Amino acid sequence: MRALLSISNGIDAVLGFVAKVFGWCFLLMAIVICFDVVSRKFGFQLEVFGIDLGSTRLQELEWHLHAALFLTWLGFAYVRNAHVRIDVFTATMTPRNQAYLELFGCVVFALPYVIVALPYAWDFFLESYRQGESSSAPNGLPARYIIKFFLWFGFATILAAVISVFIRRFVFLFGTPGDAAAAMPEIAKAAH
Repeated sequence: MRALLSISNGIDAVLGFVAKVFGWCFLLMAIVICFDVVSRKFGFQLEVFGIDLGSTRLQELEWHLHAALFLTWLGFAYVRNAHVRIDVFTATMTPRNQAYLELFGCVVFALPYVIVALPYAWDFFLESYRQGESSSAPNGLPARYIIKFFLWFGFATILAAVISVFIRRFVFLFGTPGDAAAAMPEIAKAAH
């Protein structure tokens, strides 16, 4: 069981690293939004590396950064239990029953969905890359396939997160009391 927890801890560490790296997209997105607003208000444009950053490109860059931020944080949010939950049904359940329900959800809903979605997301990216897809706007951003890659990457982080959560719930339910406390320390703290 400790080996399983080591795998889960490793997955969580990688997802945490990805979230920290791409968390900078939030700051960059705020800068781009502010610059877009100011440049439209005062009617000037900026050229960076020979690329004219007009309003269309800035607005597309805003949603590209937002999508990258959202998609790279999905897995991290799930392992940290920071995602949206409907606790109407689970609020009165015991921690063990909640863990059983989570295992069921991982096996019946999350894993099949992600396993089906991953190849489609990869094909979506690959087709865009092969075509050299860019924005449909005449002065939009080039290389649209970059943001389409993040869709696949987001599903990959969700798959890793589902595996990690599954491992933790499995160890919590079927491991020793010490393993269960290590798997879900927040429940162990609440019990004391």
